[in-house]
Amino acid sequence: MASAQPLAGLSTPGRKNSLFRADIQGLRALAVGVVVIYHFWPKVLPGGFIGVDVFFVISGFLITSHLLSKPPRTMRDIAQFWMRRVKRLLPASFLVILISLFGVWLLAPETLWQDWGLQAIASTFYFQNWFLATSKVDYLAEADAPSPFQHFWSLSTEEQFYLVWPILVGLFVVLAIRRGKKSQSYALAGIAFIFAVSLGYSIYATATDPGVAYFSTFTRGWEFAAGALVAAFGARAHAPKTDVLSSVAAWAGLGAVLVSALFFNGEMPFPGVTALLPVMGTALLLLAHATHRSSPKLLLGNKPVRFIGDNSYAIYLWHWPLLVLVPFAVADFGALEQLLTLVLTVLLAVLTQVLVETKFRKFIDTSKIMSASRFLLIGSATLAIVAGGFYTMSGQIMKDSMDIAASVERVEKNLGEECTGPNALTVNCSSGAGISEQFKVLAPAPVVAKTDKPKVYADDCFAREGDDFAKKPVCKYGSGETKVALIGNSHAGHWFPALEPIAAKHGWSLDTYLISRCAVNGERQKFDSENRTQSCVDYESWVLEQVKAQEYDLIVASSRQSLPLDGFTYEQGLEPAQRAFSSTLDSWTRTGAEVVVIADTPFPGATVKNVPDCAAENDNRLSNCSGAESKWMPADPLADAARSTANDRVKLVDLNDYLCSEGTCYGVVGGMITFWDQSHLSNTYAQALSPMLEQQLREKTSKLDLLASN
Repeated sequence: MASAQPLAGLSTPGRKNSLFRADIQGLRALAVGVVVIYHFWPKVLPGGFIGVDVFFVISGFLITSHLLSKPPRTMRDIAQFWMRRVKRLLPASFLVILISLFGVWLLAPETLWQDWGLQAIASTFYFQNWFLATSKVDYLAEADAPSPFQHFWSLSTEEQFYLVWPILVGLFVVLAIRRGKKSQSYALAGIAFIFAVSLGYSIYATATDPGVAYFSTFTRGWEFAAGALVAAFGARAHAPKTDVLSSVAAWAGLGAVLVSALFFNGEMPFPGVTALLPVMGTALLLLAHATHRSSPKLLLGNKPVRFIGDNSYAIYLWHWPLLVLVPFAVADFGALEQLLTLVLTVLLAVLTQVLVETKFRKFIDTSKIMSASRFLLIGSATLAIVAGGFYTMSGQIMKDSMDIAASVERVEKNLGEECTGPNALTVNCSSGAGISEQFKVLAPAPVVAKTDKPKVYADDCFAREGDDFAKKPVCKYGSGETKVALIGNSHAGHWFPALEPIAAKHGWSLDTYLISRCAVNGERQKFDSENRTQSCVDYESWVLEQVKAQEYDLIVASSRQSLPLDGFTYEQGLEPAQRAFSSTLDSWTRTGAEVVVIADTPFPGATVKNVPDCAAENDNRLSNCSGAESKWMPADPLADAARSTANDRVKLVDLNDYLCSEGTCYGVVGGMITFWDQSHLSNTYAQALSPMLEQQLREKTSKLDLLASN
């Protein structure tokens, strides 16, 4: 966040010029307060994420005020501006990144080191927002644990603003001088243009690609421009404001911010149009600059609030790494632990402000560009080396554990083949061999399990959300006369490792029709954009056309209903989804195919964020990676449709007895990690289930006699 800058040039006639505005410190306190409360207790302030938008507006206002009061005229002026940003912001952020990396090494499981090391590098060089934007294209990234560096996305966005903005303002000023116009008027026009273009793009991108839009610099630029407009307008204003008007405007602006924090939620499209309320509220409060006793002056300017505002940057830096890392160090992160973490956040923030920010401002001479740039170079290089070391260590650990077949052999040697993997739930294994608190070795090793995905991912067999399902790949395996299709979303895809060996054994040709997240039933599902919703509907029609044309002998289908139907709550949409699946199944059988539905698997994400991470963290207490069947077992409208149909060409296969027993579902069974994330079967465990799937297919597909030859 930008530091408080002298506001010369912003005072209006009749108003005392001031180098400090207490209301801005109060706004900072409000912004960081709602963000922290949202992160610690999201149900209390479901819209607390708008605090970031408040900071963006403040930054645009302060930086533009400074630039207009002393416009940059040469590249040296701009370089000195950048170095002041280095001096103000980077010492504290570098410290937090370094200590957070140490905390990751000390507390977090090694399964997280590689991704978090990359995010530390992205945060060091301030492109974390783009790192997150690209990862949000794939919904499977939602399984990743939030890193201690995730909050650097907003700081990255600000730094990118600081990099470009002085150049633009300097350009506006130079053009104004050349054309004989007032620089403030020219700047106002230029900023208004940027505001309009960025807002328009933000509205468009939020509707069409919301995952990227949330983190994009281009969709957030108008928020900085809103603050900049207030600065430019204030610099050229001449009409004095009345105390009453200023007070009313200030209360209205403050109210808009508070309403946003209280009533917005993560389901709302953001930023786009929705962000107008907190952004315009902040801009209005800045423009009002109300100092009358009837204004929010006392609320925003009292000493406790100003204390939080003075330390807001450091509080923002520290709160998130502590919130992520402390739970690794304590058995239960309850209310007391949360409060103590909050106290620790403030304590570290104060120490950072006093010992780091203040000290480095004196140490780095920004009048000498090399002094600040040398710190920037040394600091960023040091962090990059440390973070890169984490990445390399994780890569070496993964390399050393990469031989999954060897790890399976070690498990079999340790437990006995009859008690390895899903076999552990079918025979009377000892507690140390079947479902155990700990195993000497796991297959695969947790650090490898996170990438233990079916080959259909590497073969790019999915229609993906990132391009609104525009590409509809069909992957073909084998060339036998018996034609089999695997259809569904990722929960059909995770059965591929079990189905492919059967297809190879019996000489089938196996085609895949796989789509990310979309349940293939022709219903409108509530995606985050209309394009994706309609494309998902269209995919079902396209698949039916392919099924008719290919004349499959057998269709194997499975699906997870992860999204509500459009216009329904999730629960309300289950019955219409079941009816839609019934219609789809009937349509497939009318092509001459027999259909086998595989019941959906448990969803560990109900209680466990990520199974491999959990296994790495709880290697001596793997029961922490298990959950009650009542919580893990999802609604399954596709299986319900197959179960209730009168169509004798539709059969249901259920393999969940190899994942759950006696009311408990397991993250580790017989030494094997069952899921590679919080939802999808690991390639290793799915392969181990192949004999069980073959046996049930033999029973269910007897009419086609597909397996009779074997």
